Amino acid sequence: MTTFKFIRLGLASAFAAVMALSFTPSAAFAEEPNIDIYAQLPRTQSVRVSPDGKHIAMLAPFAGDKAVFVYDLTNPDAKTVIVTPPEDSIVKAIDWASNKHVIMLARVRGHGEGKMKHYSTLFSRWVSTNIETERSVILLDDVIKSKRYRVTYGGGYVHDLPDNEDEVLMSFTEYGGEVFQRHYRVDLDSGNERLERSMPVTTGNVVLSNNGETVLAREDYDPRSGQYEVFFGEGIDEESVYKKRFDKSKNRTTYLSTVLDGKLLMQETEQDSLTLFTIDPHSKAVAPFTFEANVPDGYDYGPIFDNQTGKMIGVSYTDDRYRQVYTEEPYKSWHDKFSDALEGQNITILSKTEDNKMVTIYAENDSNPGEYYLYEEGPGTISSLGGTYPELKASQIGSTVRADYTARDGLNIPAYLTLPPGKTKADGPFPTVVMPHGGPTARDDATFDFWGQYLAAQGYAVFKPQFRGSTGFGYEHLEKGYGEFGRGMLHDTIDGVNHYVDNNVINPDKICVTGASYGGYQALALPVMEPDMFKCALSVNGVSQIRDILKFEEARTGRDSGVIKFWQKIIGDRYDDKDLLLSQSPAENVDKIKAEIVLVHGTDDMTVPLQQSEVMAKALKKRGQSDDILLLPNDDHNLSLPISRKKLLEASDELFERHLN
Repeated sequence: MTTFKFIRLGLASAFAAVMALSFTPSAAFAEEPNIDIYAQLPRTQSVRVSPDGKHIAMLAPFAGDKAVFVYDLTNPDAKTVIVTPPEDSIVKAIDWASNKHVIMLARVRGHGEGKMKHYSTLFSRWVSTNIETERSVILLDDVIKSKRYRVTYGGGYVHDLPDNEDEVLMSFTEYGGEVFQRHYRVDLDSGNERLERSMPVTTGNVVLSNNGETVLAREDYDPRSGQYEVFFGEGIDEESVYKKRFDKSKNRTTYLSTVLDGKLLMQETEQDSLTLFTIDPHSKAVAPFTFEANVPDGYDYGPIFDNQTGKMIGVSYTDDRYRQVYTEEPYKSWHDKFSDALEGQNITILSKTEDNKMVTIYAENDSNPGEYYLYEEGPGTISSLGGTYPELKASQIGSTVRADYTARDGLNIPAYLTLPPGKTKADGPFPTVVMPHGGPTARDDATFDFWGQYLAAQGYAVFKPQFRGSTGFGYEHLEKGYGEFGRGMLHDTIDGVNHYVDNNVINPDKICVTGASYGGYQALALPVMEPDMFKCALSVNGVSQIRDILKFEEARTGRDSGVIKFWQKIIGDRYDDKDLLLSQSPAENVDKIKAEIVLVHGTDDMTVPLQQSEVMAKALKKRGQSDDILLLPNDDHNLSLPISRKKLLEASDELFERHLN
C-alpha cells in the first residue's frame, strides 16, 4: 500500500475565512438536522489546478450564489482572487483556459421574444477572467450583439489552444441566409474574435490536433434525412471515409470520439457494453477497438481522454456511483495509489498539470458527502482542499442502499432507499417520501443528495425508483420507457411502493411523494392514479398539462426539431394523441386527487415554465384546494440558489410534518 503524507494547505484556512462571510450555520445538531447546512450549496465544487500548477480554482458559495475562488499555491500569503459572475446570473461551470485565465459558464436572465415572449429566458454566456488584472469579459460578445435575433446560447468551448496563452477556440451557429457552424479565435482579455473556419450547421463533433490548429476529422449528421457521414482531413484535403443512414424517427447511435494513431475512433451507443471501433482513413477498413479494462456490462459507458494529448486513457460508467477505470499511465497508477491512500473512498481524477506533477481528486463514499484533494508528486503529499458538506458527521448521514424489485410485467426495476441515520430496513416500517427522479431519461445513484439526506435526517425513508426509461441501466431498460411517460413509469413507482409495503419497510398509512421536473410530474400524477396511497405531494418545477409543455417546446425549438422528435418518442404527439395526453395530465384530473398538493416553481425555469404550476394551481382552486405557488425568485430549473433550497426544505418540513408524523 502506498503511503502518503497528509497535510492541510494554508489555502484551506483562507477558504474557511472567506466562507464565514457567506455561511454561518447555527450550532451543529445532535439529533435534529440543521436546515441551513443542507440548504447551502456545496462548500467546495469543481476544483481545478492551473496547467502550470501555480493556482487552484474552485466554486464555492458566495453572496447568495456561487463565485470562483482562486488561490496562489506558490504564495500562501497572496490575496485570494474571488471572481463573481455577471450581475443577475447563475454560475454553472468553470475551468482554466490558460495559466492566467479562468473561464466560467454563466446563465444570465432575460426575457423571450415572439412565441416565447411570455416565458422567462436564461442566456448562456462564457466569461473569461484574467486573475492578474481581475478583469472579466464575456466571450463572443460582439458576435452575439451583432445578431438581429435573440441569442440564448453563447457558443461552445472547443479548444484551449495551449500554445497561445491569450486565445481560445469557440464554436457558434450563425443564422440568416445560409446557416453555418463557425469556429472563432477569441481573445481572453478583450472578448474579441476573428473567424477561423466555417462548417455546415449539421457538423457535430470536430476532432482537432493537440495544439488546436488543425481539423483532423469531423462528423456530419442531418436529422431531417438521417444521413450520417464522417470526414478525415480539412479543407481541400477533406475526404469522406464513412457513411450510414439512420431511421430519422429513432436515435442516431454512431458517434465520432477522436483520432488515435491516425485512425478514427468511433463509439456505438445504446449497447449494454462499451462498443468502440476504428476506421482507417486510407483503406476505410472498419475494425473493433479493444482495450484492457475490467468494466462490467449493463451500464452506459464513455471513453475518457487526456485533454492535453487527446489520447484515450480509460472508461467511465455509473453503477451505484460514478466510476473511472484507467488503462493508461500515469492515470492508472495514480488512481490505484489514491484509492489505497484514501481507503474506502470512491476516487475521481478531476484535473492535472501539464508536467503531471499535480493532480486534483474528488473522494466520496457512504459516510462522506465528498471531499477534494490536491496531490503533489514532489513532496508526495495529499492535501485537503475542502469538503462539500464538512459540517456533517458520518453518524448524521443516512445509508443509501440498492432496493431493486419486480414490476407488474416482470421487469426488474432498480431502486434506492435512503434510510434515517443509523437505521436499516429491519427497523421499518418507516414513514416514507417517494422521490422519483427528473428527466425522465435520467437516473439517481447512491451518492449524497442534500434533499434526500435532509428528509432522512427527519426520520423518513426516501424511496427512489429507477423506473423504465431511466438511463444507466442498459439500453433495454431505457427503451421500455418509450411512450410510457404517463403510464408504465408511474406503474413502476407504484409497484415499488407496494413491494416495500409488503416487506414492512414502508408504512402504508404514511406515504407522501415529491420530486422535481419529471419527478414533479409524478408527484402530481401519482395521487391521480392511486388516490388512497399518497397523503400529500410536493411538486417542484413539475409538468401538469402535457400538451402545453409540448406546445412550449415547439415554440422554443420548432415543430420538426430533434427535441420534439425525442418527446414524441417518450410522451406522444400533441395532435395525434390529444385524448391520451389529456387523460395523463394532472391538471385535467384534479377531481381524482385526495392528497394535499403543494406547488413549488422557479420563476426563471426555462425547462418547465412557471405556467405549468399556474395551470395546476388554477385547477386545484376550482376543486376548492389552495392555489398558492411557492415561488423561487430568479431561480432556474435546478434549484441553483441556496435561498430556494431553504424554501423547499421548509415547505417539505411543514407538509410532511402534517401527514407523516
